[in-house]
Amino acid sequence: GRDGKLRIWDVATSELVQTVDAHSDCMKVLTPGPGGPDVWITAGYDGKVRFWDLRLGGGEESAAAASMAVATVDHGSPVESGAAFPGGALFASAGGTEVKLWDLASGGRIVQTLGDAHSKVVTSVCLDASASVLLTASFDGFAKVYRAAGLEHLWTYKLPGPATCAAWRPDGKAFAVGLDDGQWQMRQWKSPAGDKGEDGTAVQAEDRLSGWDGPSATPKVAPKKGAYAKTKGHLRGMDAAPASDDEVVEPERPFKKRESQLDFFLRKFEYRKALEYIVTTQSFSRQVGLAAIEEFLQRGVLETTLTEIGDTLCLSVLRWLMKVFVGTDTLQQQLFMEALHTLLDCNKCLQPPSTAELLKAVESLENKVTQELKIQEVLMETGGMLKAVTTL
Repeated sequence: GRDGKLRIWDVATSELVQTVDAHSDCMKVLTPGPGGPDVWITAGYDGKVRFWDLRLGGGEESAAAASMAVATVDHGSPVESGAAFPGGALFASAGGTEVKLWDLASGGRIVQTLGDAHSKVVTSVCLDASASVLLTASFDGFAKVYRAAGLEHLWTYKLPGPATCAAWRPDGKAFAVGLDDGQWQMRQWKSPAGDKGEDGTAVQAEDRLSGWDGPSATPKVAPKKGAYAKTKGHLRGMDAAPASDDEVVEPERPFKKRESQLDFFLRKFEYRKALEYIVTTQSFSRQVGLAAIEEFLQRGVLETTLTEIGDTLCLSVLRWLMKVFVGTDTLQQQLFMEALHTLLDCNKCLQPPSTAELLKAVESLENKVTQELKIQEVLMETGGMLKAVTTL
C-alpha cells in the first residue's frame, strides 16, 4: 500500500493474517515469488526490491522487515513497476530511466541493465504470456519491445502522449498502453500475407504491428464492388513509365535532405547503437565522430553510454580514440579527453582490462600519450629558446 506495508489476508475468513513493514515509502509492486504461497517479491518508491519468505518471520507483531527479507537489492531510483519471470527467480524492475534484471535466487545478483531504455521515467514493464518478449512504456511517449532472453531491442512505438501503464493480452498477440490523459492505445500482432491463419511466435522478425486508439478507432471498410478503377486500375504513380504520347513535366520540389543513420539513432534515443555506428563505420570523419560525442555530453548520456558497453564495443571505442588522438583544434581536444577520461573511469571492462586485446589497446594508448608528452617537452624547450632570443 501507500504506507509501504505488506498485508496478508485470509480470503476465506476476510481476516488480516500478517502485516510486514516492507518499504519506507509507497509500495508499487507485489508479485508471487518461487517456493509457494508464502514467498513474495515487492518493490517501492524507496528504490528497494525485496524478496520475502513469510514463513521465516514468526508472528505478526514480532516480525521485522529487515529480518524477514531473504534478499534486498537497491534499484538506485524509485521503482515504478516490475515483472517476475516464470518461476520467480528472475525479476525485472523499472525505475528512473533504467530497467534492471535481478537474479533473486542467488541473493540479488544483477544480471543485466538497460541504462538507456528511455529518456524519461519508465512507468511500466511487463512480460508476454510466453515470457519471451519484454515491453516497457515511459513518460517520454514511447513504448519499446525487447527480446527477454538477452534484452535485445526489437521495436519502438511512438505514443500520442506520456504513458502511465502497459499490459499484454493473455494470448501475447496484443498489448495495451494507458496514457496520462485517460486514453489508451492497443497494438496488435498482424500476421503476414499468406500465413493462412496459423499462429506465429511473438519474436519473429517478419511479424508486423498495427495500432489503433482504443474503442474510438474507425474500422476498416471493405471496398465496394466495381471500385477497381478507383483503387487499382487506370492509375499511374511516379514509378510508372510514361507512354509514348505523354508529355513529362518535372515537378519543382524542394530538396529534402535524407536523414543519416546516426541522426536516426539519436532521434530514437538509441545511444548505444549510435556509439557502435560511430566506431565501426570507416567513412566517418574525426569531426563527425567528435560532434556526436558533444551531442552525448549536451544530452547528459555520455557516462551512461560508455559505462554499460561490453568488451567488444569497448575495444572498438579505444581503437577509434587512438585514431582521433592527434589534433590541433582546442574544442576537439577537450571532447576527446572527456570521452577518454569517462571511458577509463566508468567502464568496468577496463578496471582492470578484462581481455588481452583490451590490455594491448590500453598499452598502445599509453605509448601515444608518452610520445605526446615528449613532444610537449621539446616544444617547451623550443619556446624557452625563442623567448631568450626575443629578449636580447
